[in-house]
Amino acid sequence: MIEDKKIIRDSIHGDIKIEGLFVDLLNSPELQRLYNIKQLGLAHLVFPGAHHTRLEHSLGVYNMATKISELLNLKENERRIITCAALLHDIGHGPFSHTLESILRNILNVDHVDLTEKMILGEYDIIDTEEKRLIKSPSVHEIIEKYKINKQDIIDIIRGNVQKNHYLSQLLNSAIDVDQLDYLIRDAYYTGVAYGLIDVERFFQTLIIKNNQLAVIRKGVGVIENILMARALMYSSVYFHKTVRIAELMLSKAIELLSDLQPLEFFKMTDSEIINNLKNSDSFQHEIVTYIKYRTLFKQAYTSTINDLDQNKLDIIKKLENIDEKRNKEKEMEDILNIQKGHIIIDIPRLELHQAEPRINQTNIQIFNENETKKLEEYTPIASAIKSREIPDWTVMIVTDEKHRDIVAKKGEKILFS
Repeated sequence: MIEDKKIIRDSIHGDIKIEGLFVDLLNSPELQRLYNIKQLGLAHLVFPGAHHTRLEHSLGVYNMATKISELLNLKENERRIITCAALLHDIGHGPFSHTLESILRNILNVDHVDLTEKMILGEYDIIDTEEKRLIKSPSVHEIIEKYKINKQDIIDIIRGNVQKNHYLSQLLNSAIDVDQLDYLIRDAYYTGVAYGLIDVERFFQTLIIKNNQLAVIRKGVGVIENILMARALMYSSVYFHKTVRIAELMLSKAIELLSDLQPLEFFKMTDSEIINNLKNSDSFQHEIVTYIKYRTLFKQAYTSTINDLDQNKLDIIKKLENIDEKRNKEKEMEDILNIQKGHIIIDIPRLELHQAEPRINQTNIQIFNENETKKLEEYTPIASAIKSREIPDWTVMIVTDEKHRDIVAKKGEKILFS
């Protein structure tokens, strides 16, 4: 007998019930693959408990979307589409989640959302030929077709492009949505930090639909402040922790310098597969994954915040956001200081942060009070404060291995801005 119901015990939400369509989707290769991709990339090197996966997060987002759909009394077809989108929104992630996405973006100008869309449409296959011979489970796009669900409706919600019933987009892609709520709570729990303590049930109870938009009633302003502060603190303290960032930069550099780099092929891999592939590749890649394995990480040799830099230096930093310009500057520094290729990494994180999480500074939340709707800024100064806060706390950083740290610290700045 084919199983059509499941109860999954989740660390954050308790029992999550799935049935019918969602059991089929959960059993698809695209979702099962997410069991093998860490939600926080290499953050476990700093926060040892951070071994949770993209699948756990996807189930959590699905669970939250289900609850909100019920509380808002959405129509049955709307519930089905939003919960499908919630469960599937991350199937396009590559190994170590966001860690390597900048490579894909720099080379092919696509990201995990683009790949998610292609998988839903059946235009990109995450399963290779040999795996297909062994794994007979239907793919996501086949399951969606079987249940006669409009694929474009799911994609529009994931991308935040629904216009007619805009609240559907906002549930999954807005200033505060179920995607962010789950990852903030889940990531705080597994890293052990206190910033993600959010009264989710209170937030759910204050949500309403007004004029085709999601809004929050006046008494929900306090919990919104809590969520916005949690997001800002998690980004500065966890997602862009300097040591986590350095480990991610090292792994990205190892892949960037592969002699036979094929972006869409490495993106199909899981965490363990990419590490194994790199270890059996060229000597530099073997060196980097060995350093990561034993947490022998590169060190910060130079860093500056936006307040340390004059306009001329800021203009140079802006130019170095271009990947080719940055690579050329890294090579120049290596040549001048006689450092082997790949051992100088310049990090200019602002653009990458906003590409990976365009919602980071969003505070456009409507507050409904006494039959009128106003902006969040009219009720609390926190919204404006969040927008003005610099994340991460460095504008530029140079990292290198320990043996070159002193020379780079001494001469790196001059070369960087020459």
